[in-house]
Amino acid sequence: MKIGIIAAMELEINLLKMRLPVGTKERICKKEFYKAQKDKLELILVCSGQGKTNASIFTQILIQEYHPDFVLNIGVCGGITAATKLFDLYIGEQYCHYDIRKKQSVHKYPYQLYFKAQSNIVAELIKLEPQLKVGIFGTGEGFVSDKAQKNKLIQELAIDCVDMESASIAQCCYVNEIPFASLRCVCDQADEFAVCTTEALQEQAMRKVFCSLDKYLDFLSIKNALKE
Repeated sequence: MKIGIIAAMELEINLLKMRLPVGTKERICKKEFYKAQKDKLELILVCSGQGKTNASIFTQILIQEYHPDFVLNIGVCGGITAATKLFDLYIGEQYCHYDIRKKQSVHKYPYQLYFKAQSNIVAELIKLEPQLKVGIFGTGEGFVSDKAQKNKLIQELAIDCVDMESASIAQCCYVNEIPFASLRCVCDQADEFAVCTTEALQEQAMRKVFCSLDKYLDFLSIKNALKE
């Protein structure tokens, strides 16, 4: 089984690189793609850089060059709803571009307002991590730090969390017919204090993501071995 794992920032993928024996690496379009092994799972890791454009470019390269069975996005996010707390762990069930008009999303290629995660990935992660929350991720190039914008996103798109990459990665996977899901931890509440979020706090959030990811990779290793 081959799994592509993509994150936006180095701190979102560094722990994974340290925990797994990284073998070869290739430089494509000024970014490093790392090959790692966990039992008989083959992992391809890449840090895309922040934003929708970077995420789209390197997801497409990941798919075309390495042909993963599915793609996982890991990272931090901002919490939108009142029920969302700092360090909540979320798996995205659906992903949308909140900075594109709904009419444009529906009536222009690829004709999707929401891109869906692979249902079995979501179900497997929830079974392994019962406290995991399921929600809708909204992606935009801007940084959400305003109460009025938060309320608009909730009312118009039912968004639970915001980030700058997941919907773009989901869209790339959708058009390439590759299963996808994003696992993220809330490191700010998309309010006026969001801009003060420190790297240390982001790293703390990512430790929760890595803990869940470790469990999932262990599960996939066993599942893969049973098929042989």
